Amino acid sequence: MENFNRERAEEIHQRILAQRPSICQETHILWDFIMASEYELILYMVSQKVWQGVVPPPPANFEPGNGSIELGMFRYWAQDPLLLDLSGFDWEDAAAIVGLCLTIDGCAPSSQLTDVNYGFFKNNELIYTDGSVLGMEKYATYDQGWFIAFLNLLQTFINYNWYNRGNFPTVDPPVIPLSGDSSNEVNIALVGDWGTGDATAQAVMKQLVSLNPDYIVHVGDVYYSGSPLAGDPNASIYFSPGEEGTNLIEGWPSSYAGKSFTLNSNHEMYSGANGYFYDALLLQGSFFSAQKGSSCWALQYGGWTILGLDSAFMGSSLDAFMSGNLGGADGVQRKWITSLNLDPDKVIVLTHHNGFSPDGKMLTSLWEEIIGTFNKKAPYAWYWGHVHYGIVYNCPMVIQGVRIPTYARCLGHGALPYGLASSLSDAPVAWSCTNKDSNNPPQLANGFAMLTLKTNEEGQLISLIESFYDISTNKVAWSMDLLK
Repeated sequence: MENFNRERAEEIHQRILAQRPSICQETHILWDFIMASEYELILYMVSQKVWQGVVPPPPANFEPGNGSIELGMFRYWAQDPLLLDLSGFDWEDAAAIVGLCLTIDGCAPSSQLTDVNYGFFKNNELIYTDGSVLGMEKYATYDQGWFIAFLNLLQTFINYNWYNRGNFPTVDPPVIPLSGDSSNEVNIALVGDWGTGDATAQAVMKQLVSLNPDYIVHVGDVYYSGSPLAGDPNASIYFSPGEEGTNLIEGWPSSYAGKSFTLNSNHEMYSGANGYFYDALLLQGSFFSAQKGSSCWALQYGGWTILGLDSAFMGSSLDAFMSGNLGGADGVQRKWITSLNLDPDKVIVLTHHNGFSPDGKMLTSLWEEIIGTFNKKAPYAWYWGHVHYGIVYNCPMVIQGVRIPTYARCLGHGALPYGLASSLSDAPVAWSCTNKDSNNPPQLANGFAMLTLKTNEEGQLISLIESFYDISTNKVAWSMDLLK
């Protein structure tokens, strides 16, 4: 590795410890989560009969489900980052990476993933139960680029580099009346987990724009970590700067400036949401200027409200922001929503994070937060991303004994590779993506959704049509009127 300086790496390691001598104690929850995530991977490899050698014992206090297979390689990578092969990465920063990893090594047990089992993924892929592609292709779950996102999360955590010093932004969220080309119709395109900046994202956006929507909404995730531009405030500490600009803004259609909205996400939080706020929202001439610098907003049409909410900012770095959080009963968003005095039967919620598990068996804490905001009533419809799939759930359905009367939809299939999810085979699902391309194992087509809101002469909403599309065909893959 060129330009690598082991002495500088050790200096960085010692500086981190001097700045935060309690860092191991502070991060033990994160490392427990990382170790549980690795063991989730090991268990899945065993179940697929590809694990070689003795199966190691579980980490302390491990229970199935308390990790995330997405992070299953991070401990292994941290143990020897010099083995990483990151095309295009500026390895002059290698000392800083190793310095961070030396800090990790003082905080967590050694990786239980062996070299031979790591090597399996160099030439093979598995499809996880939720459809995740467990492999090393670009943007697949074990693409080594995700490790840079993890290091950016550590940089943010160590330096407390959260946007606005970790205080939820106090900019007044805008309430925006919508209008379309037709006097009684508005078309809103919804796309999630789209920020890859690659050919797939371009193909999805090209098809979306061809349908001529009035507005476009992105429900979050810019990869790998939505890092801010090099000249932005708080940007100097991050690896691979400028992702928010390269992978979101540069690919956004210029004709939709002022008619576009984007939500915060777990990946953008890895860089402290600095790229999200400084570049996507506050950059002069931003496509997302209608948000007025706010990560939450309300769109109104025909007596209905579409609430775009920030489920990421008030999440926790100790589970890598994998769980959604609005900030609690006393939080800014909850108070703002309450002040709008909305009828939940005329509310459509948009978040990055999901309200229940992908298989429809367990509610999340975010579900409880949302219905708590509406005095224990559920919104009429709820669209989210985060889970890389396109899913239309049954309505109503019952989860953990709770009746769910919400039209719940997942549209996290905007650009990342994903495959057929076995966990959906017996789930309460009306439709999910099934089109395959020629990859082996077969991957599914990426896409988006469109909402068409129609009003009568009195301005009342009489039709709410959703349509799901994907780039394998020009035909509508799924469509229904949510008011019928």
